Amino acid sequence: MNANRRFNSIARRIHSAWQWKKLWQILILNLLAVLTCLAAYLYAQETSVTGAFAGWDIARSLTGDETLQGMDVLYSLVYHFTWQEVVHDVPLAGFMHLIVRFGGPLLGGECVLWFLGFFGSARGARRLLKPLDKIAQTAQRLSDEAGSRRAAEAEQARRGLDEEKFHSLEHAIEKIDIGDKLSTGDKDLAGLEDAINDLLGRMHAAYRQQAQFVSDASHELRTPIAVIQGYVKMLDRWGKDDETVLEESIAAIKTETEHMKTLVEQLLFLARGDSGRQQMNPESMDLSAMATELLGEYRMIDENHEWKQGRLDSAPVNADPALIKQAARVLVDNAVRYTPEGGSIRLSAGQEKGEAWLEIQDGGIGIDEADVPRIFDRFFRADPARARASGGTGLGLSIARWIVERHGGRFEVVSRPGLGTRIRVYLPLFQPQN
Repeated sequence: MNANRRFNSIARRIHSAWQWKKLWQILILNLLAVLTCLAAYLYAQETSVTGAFAGWDIARSLTGDETLQGMDVLYSLVYHFTWQEVVHDVPLAGFMHLIVRFGGPLLGGECVLWFLGFFGSARGARRLLKPLDKIAQTAQRLSDEAGSRRAAEAEQARRGLDEEKFHSLEHAIEKIDIGDKLSTGDKDLAGLEDAINDLLGRMHAAYRQQAQFVSDASHELRTPIAVIQGYVKMLDRWGKDDETVLEESIAAIKTETEHMKTLVEQLLFLARGDSGRQQMNPESMDLSAMATELLGEYRMIDENHEWKQGRLDSAPVNADPALIKQAARVLVDNAVRYTPEGGSIRLSAGQEKGEAWLEIQDGGIGIDEADVPRIFDRFFRADPARARASGGTGLGLSIARWIVERHGGRFEVVSRPGLGTRIRVYLPLFQPQN
């Protein structure tokens, strides 16, 4: 009964809003019709004197007797226009009488029709909205049935175990700390204990990761701030008069601010990714074409390394070109950073077993086998001192991993200290529909 009354109330509100909108439309159309007729009448009066429309250069005006009231003011209106230095007057009393005589009954008839429609078409509105009401009622019924079923299942499960066991489980949950495992010692509760322990484990891992991330981010920001602060103090003491100190301080401050800017941008990227706000615009692209572009760019900007073109076969994927290229740049920049001058860096691409791949291989310092599984962790550096000196933030590979995994891809890393590193990115192969 309540649902039906609510539906009728909604139908009445929608119908009422539509009818009032319709009334305003009628009034506006009537006003436009009157103005159009008036313009046509004045045009006919002018052309009867001038022979054709005289344009907008002649003087025109409209006057009336302001001492009158009501309709008498309209009947007193006079239109004036000047033609060949002669002022012509056109009284509008006759036109106004015609408008009132014929327009009044027309407007009254329209209002009567609108009034009848206002009260007569409410049933039609309810009929049009009836399918939506049925959908809403069906959805509500299914929701109620699902809720009842869940409640029944919960009650059945509760009855399967006695009250004492449930009190034991509740008491154990209340006393548990993050990182501990739930255990009541009751075999009947073993399944529930495992499920809760798994949830607590994931919560604990997420908590540790968040705490570590905040700690590492604070540390990374503290270092450049401390460096900048130190140079500012040195400038304040000696830099005003010592040109060498001034130049050294400015160069160091510029380096550290660029480092901080890069770090903050990377932190924002990861924060948007973690919260699901990082936009992706996938389209068809070829990893081989992108590898060719990267080779051309790095050969132009980096002459200290030997850039080699490996196998470049067709490797079509459906991905966001900007993000994939960003991930590839991270890998190539890492190869540049850890490959001595004169060393070689090779880019390759292709496809195998339903996957497209992009490979970056360098002849750099390599990575210890124990460190390979952690290189994509945030702020991880195999050699912190060397990474800091090279300008790395420890976030580039984390960003690359987020991008690749978001595209359904994976990494394959092979590295040996002193021999170099080979990182291959696998993405789902794009197969156009024929």
